Amino acid sequence: MTHTFDLPFIDYSDPAYQNEPSVWLADKARQFRLAQSERGIEILDFQMCRNFLMDRAFGTDHANLVEKMGLPPSRALDYKRRMLLTQNRGDTRKRIRNTLSRLIGPGEAADMRGEIAHVVSQLIDGIVGKSADLKIDFADLVPAGVYCTWVDAPLSDARFVADSSETVLAIFRRDPSLTASIVAAYDRLFDYAKVQLAKRRVNMGDDFLSRLIRAQEVGDISEAELEDFAVMLIEASTDNTAHQIASVIDRLSAMPDVWQAIGKDASLAGLAVRESMRMWPRSISTSRVALVDAELDGVTIPAGTTVFASFGAAHRQPDIFEDPHRFNASRPQIPPHMNFGGGVFSCLGQFVANIEVEEAVSQLAIRFPNLTVESADREYTPMFQIISKLNVSFGERSPA
Repeated sequence: MTHTFDLPFIDYSDPAYQNEPSVWLADKARQFRLAQSERGIEILDFQMCRNFLMDRAFGTDHANLVEKMGLPPSRALDYKRRMLLTQNRGDTRKRIRNTLSRLIGPGEAADMRGEIAHVVSQLIDGIVGKSADLKIDFADLVPAGVYCTWVDAPLSDARFVADSSETVLAIFRRDPSLTASIVAAYDRLFDYAKVQLAKRRVNMGDDFLSRLIRAQEVGDISEAELEDFAVMLIEASTDNTAHQIASVIDRLSAMPDVWQAIGKDASLAGLAVRESMRMWPRSISTSRVALVDAELDGVTIPAGTTVFASFGAAHRQPDIFEDPHRFNASRPQIPPHMNFGGGVFSCLGQFVANIEVEEAVSQLAIRFPNLTVESADREYTPMFQIISKLNVSFGERSPA
């Protein structure tokens, strides 16, 4: 039996990682399926990643992350202890997921496409001039704007929602110097959610927040969980999607033939977006913790060990994806990419997120067929692809 300390070591501080992380990771994956790094154990093989995501010996390590970040006694700490990511397996997680799945499952997400498209259209209408920072002025605001429709808030609140989501999700950077700003952002979010809930209760409709309130009224969720969900949907549905939107715009606009084809036929956006997400995922990896002593590829994994499934490596595996470094919009969608995780820990908002990215890309390609990226600030951590700036020029616009 091999031990974790016998595994080869990969160093994410290698400057080559910042050039093109998935290519760097794919090179490591050709050498070994399993490795170690400063942060834990790294799974680089596609099938091992898929099996790992479904393995009941592993659960979320969110409770450990909260402890490492040193959150002080606060509403944020209480919320983190209650939230879905901290529940691991069991009846509580199952009940919560079932409730949310009924509200944002694939059918419900499809029904939202019209309102998502309307939000995207409004945001594009608000872009003026010959250039813009599409990360700040557009990508951030698409999922945040959709959230505003869910809670019957004005689109002008989208900037607050987007900034708040980015701040609280900084917890995944595992940097304790950010703890104070994260706690303060949660305080603002809880206050905001309470106001929106109170407003909606006196004027119920058929919007998402009204349906969530009705779930509480019939006993599917508690009052505390209702408030938690109103906050959780901000943090979970906004920042990650915003970065993925920016990434897809960045990559697809660099291929004018693909970009312009989408502009002429919006139905092509779905496949192009999924291929982009395979090649350049927002989440380069996802983490789990061993709940018991476990085994991976003949290696003993002691209980409490943090393990990472590397999507960046797995999505470039040549025996799974033919010619994996080549963009192919007509690539078969089986097997699918793993960006949204798997099993009981898969992302509940994935169906909405996909539509948000598709609508953002297709409407931009239709309106701005000659869009080009002038400059971008890109950063790759072991966990995430981060785009903080995406300055574009629009060229000649098509009629709205």
